[in-house]
Amino acid sequence: MNIADLTFDMVRSYAEACRELHDYIADLQQDGFGLVVIPSRGAHPFFDGANRHDYETRPREMPISPFQLIDTLYLPFTADFGQASPFESRDIRRYWSRTLAAIVHRDTEDVAYRLHEYLRGSSKGFAIGDTSIKPASSEKFIFVDTVVSGRAICEIFDAFDEYGLTDCHFILLVDERGKRLKAEYRRRIDEMTLSQRATVIQVEKIFTEDEGPAMSGIWTVTFPDIMEHARKMIPELANSNEVGAGLYYFEVANREDSSNLDFTISNAILSTMIGTAVAAGPDHVVKRFLEDFQQHIAATKLQNQARTKNVADLRIFKGLPIDSTDISSSHVIRAHMAPTRAERFLRNFLAGHKTPEHRPWHD
Repeated sequence: MNIADLTFDMVRSYAEACRELHDYIADLQQDGFGLVVIPSRGAHPFFDGANRHDYETRPREMPISPFQLIDTLYLPFTADFGQASPFESRDIRRYWSRTLAAIVHRDTEDVAYRLHEYLRGSSKGFAIGDTSIKPASSEKFIFVDTVVSGRAICEIFDAFDEYGLTDCHFILLVDERGKRLKAEYRRRIDEMTLSQRATVIQVEKIFTEDEGPAMSGIWTVTFPDIMEHARKMIPELANSNEVGAGLYYFEVANREDSSNLDFTISNAILSTMIGTAVAAGPDHVVKRFLEDFQQHIAATKLQNQARTKNVADLRIFKGLPIDSTDISSSHVIRAHMAPTRAERFLRNFLAGHKTPEHRPWHD
């Protein structure tokens, strides 16, 4: 959406959703759910707001609450690979569901999981958090996602069923209070809610959705060439028609050259605005932050995809051996490389080479 159209009521609704998200996660944690999975950039600001609510409401004599001890896993379920993509969105989401299933079920031999770990290991500094498989007392996890039309989450429902991810509770943040849900997907979400496998939180407007790192601090990089060659070179993925290769990285701190200063400022204002609203701060203070946020976004043109690409390129080309990038309408950076480089990366993966010591895709 155009941030100039963002209203105070939308901010208040967003903050209320953060508070609800906190309470639902806290309740589920008491029931043995020990992991929160964040599959989209759009879900991150809500989870950040839930953390802020926890900080504001817990007793000061309790330095760490049980909410703060829950594990968090970021996996890039994004299927945004461009209009000319040869991949089906459901096949990409099946790949990420398979990867998640390997983590939850602690299957270190699964090829989808191993490929993702190999990519992470070859791209140091370009991945959020820890996806290593470790002992756990439970396989119960919470999946927090934003919903617009409903197609993406229904594809994920299907993939989870396929991979036995049944010990999951979905918390779904629904845009425009469900007005944009397609009928077939609404029915499926209603079924999941009635069976107590999902909880819906209605939001007036998810104004951070698909607006890039200016409103989440998360930068998304996908690798179409690795995906295309993996489908040809890895029999397990080719046979099951699954494909995926992508990373999230988190960057909000200002660089030494200040090339990302505008993004740093936008995230700081946004976080403070949402945090103040979550804490039920005075209306006039929230409105002042809203004005500052709108003015900053407009003045710096941070909703322009070209700005995201230019700032991302300064870091990506220094850290990844790629040949070019382009960017999607939702600010996903697509990192392209020559076929020989992508093939070399996958040959080394299949040969069992280690990372990052072997840097498998460098010349």
